[in-house]
Amino acid sequence: MTQIAIDNFPDSIRDMLVKERNAVINRMDAIVKDALEVDFDGDGVPASSWGQDMALSDSLDARLSTIEAALQRLDDGSYGVCADCKSEIPPRRLHALPFARLCVQCQSLADKRSRALVH
Repeated sequence: MTQIAIDNFPDSIRDMLVKERNAVINRMDAIVKDALEVDFDGDGVPASSWGQDMALSDSLDARLSTIEAALQRLDDGSYGVCADCKSEIPPRRLHALPFARLCVQCQSLADKRSRALVH
């Protein structure tokens, strides 16, 4: 994204990212608090929700990383530029997905590659 476009880009993107980061951190803190109160079954194995909490924690950690990376891109001036093709990511995409690092076309290709690896 050009410097002029960045200068005109609403601060609401940063605000959305910061709010989302805070929500993720609060949720992670709640999971940690709950984990400290885990009840173990008679066989010493944690209750089944413990595994779900750990999976959720991993997912939240990944989301936090993407949010932090988006905030870093805002700070260093690379926000809004596709990490693959270096073209501008449309503002509509950034409003819908403020931590997007790929344009729609590159994201589509990345998704196809990812699906191909799974099969």
